This record gives sequence, structure tokens and C-alpha cells, in this order.
Amino acid sequence: MQLKNKILKSLVNALKPKLPTLGDEKRFLILSTTGLGDTLWATPAIRALRQCYPTSYIGVITSPIGHEVLLHNRRIDELFVTADPLFRSLIELYRKLRPKQITHVLNFHTSQRPMLPLASVLGALEIHGTQGINKGLDVLLSHPQDNEPMHEIQRRLKIAAAVGAHTLDSSMELFLSSEDEKAAEAFLNSLPFPSYLPMIALHPGAKDKFKQWPPSHFAELGNRLIQNLGCRIIVTGTPNERELIESIASEIDGAEIAVDLPLRAAAALIKKMDLMISNDTGPMHIAFAVKTPAIGIFTPTNPHLCGPYFADHALAIAKKPTCTPCLKKKCQEPFCLLQIGVQEVYDAATQLVLR
Repeated sequence: MQLKNKILKSLVNALKPKLPTLGDEKRFLILSTTGLGDTLWATPAIRALRQCYPTSYIGVITSPIGHEVLLHNRRIDELFVTADPLFRSLIELYRKLRPKQITHVLNFHTSQRPMLPLASVLGALEIHGTQGINKGLDVLLSHPQDNEPMHEIQRRLKIAAAVGAHTLDSSMELFLSSEDEKAAEAFLNSLPFPSYLPMIALHPGAKDKFKQWPPSHFAELGNRLIQNLGCRIIVTGTPNERELIESIASEIDGAEIAVDLPLRAAAALIKKMDLMISNDTGPMHIAFAVKTPAIGIFTPTNPHLCGPYFADHALAIAKKPTCTPCLKKKCQEPFCLLQIGVQEVYDAATQLVLR
């Protein structure tokens, strides 16, 4: 790793050009090449940047899933997407970005080691970011910020504030098209549900096993919600989670599944729900962004760092990890989640649905 960083730093020093004088004009490039939730966390800072610099150029380098999240975002002038193979993608990104005359880089979060070096060779006057999360490449930040415990939305807003973009609005944004809305409506029209009943989505999957509330708990919760609230249940997930989704839905009387919708159509479906109950995973953040009442189940992740942020339509149910240290991705039996019972989640659900 040290050798990789040494090579990357040498390349940056050799390739970094001098930027032409642009006067007071600021031209921004945002680095946000991680997952769905990470990308949504960036949207309040992007909005603040556009509001404070209405005529400035704003480009974003993002991941393929980030592109789906940021598509149609009217705050952004241009999206640049990473691809495989990475080396060829870097060359293409450099070719496209070099003429943009970027003056300020805001590094929100990148998974790929070469992203920050790529931004560094564009000749920007300032590179802002948080120390300690750059895979040993903090030296490439011209304006590093301390890595203090704070919500990920707040951390990105703090980076934006360093270039003069201030805001009191920390809500996330997701811009859905009429096509996205129509796809969700068509899916709902295909279901045998009476349209007047409340709709509740259960999202029992998650990329990591240690974030998954027991499937039996989701099934029991779904049946209790149907019996007591007379609602409709849709169990949501990705095609890779089909077996899990179908297993849970089969245990809930009258439940339907949604596993094949494209991401943006799935987001439009979540927007139409009266409530969503989810593990700590991407679709939960979609619910927060589209203002659907939502309950996030958190253990062992910390909702103060990655849960709902000043969102009065959302609740986080969280318990402390039972293992020290937490095994995280190595954990295959997340018994810490057993601390959260069905009754606790049901009570929170009725509070949101009936208020």
C-alpha cells in the first residue's frame, strides 16, 4: 500500500499543471464514488453549493449507482461515472475533466484509491476533504479537515462550508422523473390490493449480514401490521435477495414482493408508501430522501453517524453492539439485533402510521 501511494504521489507531482488565471470564478468538482446512501448524503451539500454559487460550474465524479441517484439533479451541471477497468476509466475521466478548469475539489468520499490523485492532477487551486479516510493520501488535500465524529451529512456540509457554501437545510434530495413515477404506478396497479388501504414496505435485506434483522421478525411484524392496521404489505429487495424476500413474503398473509424494479422506479415506489421499515441499507436512505415515513433498524451501526438527520418523518431504533470489538463484515450471526423485538418496531410503526 505504501508503494502504491508513493507511486501515485510521484505521478501527481509530475503531471499537475498550473491552472490558468480565472479571476474570482470558482469551478467545482465533487468526488463521491461510493454507495447509494453515501451519494444521497452528498445532496444537501450539493444544494448548498448551487444556492451559494448559482452560476458556477459543478461537476460530480460518482459511481454507477451514484449516477442513478444523482440523475436529473438540477443542482449539477455534469456527472462523470467511474467504470471498469479502472485504469482505462481514469484516462477517460482525465480527458473529459482537464478542459473544465476545475478550481476547487470537494472530496466527500471515494472508494477507489486513484480518485484523489486524479483530482490532484487537474490543477485545482484547492482540494478539500476529511483527514484519515483517504487511504494514506491525506497529503494531497490542500485544505484538510479534522475527522471528528459527526453525521455523514454534516461532514459533507462542513466541507462545502469551507468554500463558502452555507445552509440551514440538511434534507436529502432525489429527483424522480415522470417515467420513474409511471413505472411505480404500473407496478402498484398490477397488484390485487384495494387502493384505499395503507401501504407498508418491509425491506429485510442488506449488503452485509451483520445489519440484517432476523427474517422471522419481519414476517411476524408484517402479520401483526396486517391484522391490526388492515394495511397492505410489500416486501422489497434486489434480485439477488429474491430467495430471502419470497421466503418472508410467504409467511405474511397477502404480502406481495417487489424485487425486479430498476432503482429509480423502486425509489418512486418507496415514495408512494405510507411507511417503510428497513435495515440500515440504501433503500432506507431513499425513504428518508423522498419523505416517506420510515423506521430504520440500527445495530451495530450508529444512527447518530448514518441514520435519519433532522428528519421528523423518520425514526431510528438502535441498540449498542454486544461484541467488543464488533466483528462487522466477519459476523455471520448478528445476535445483537435480537435486542430489538417485534413489539418495539410495531409500536414505532403505529406511531408513524396513525399520527
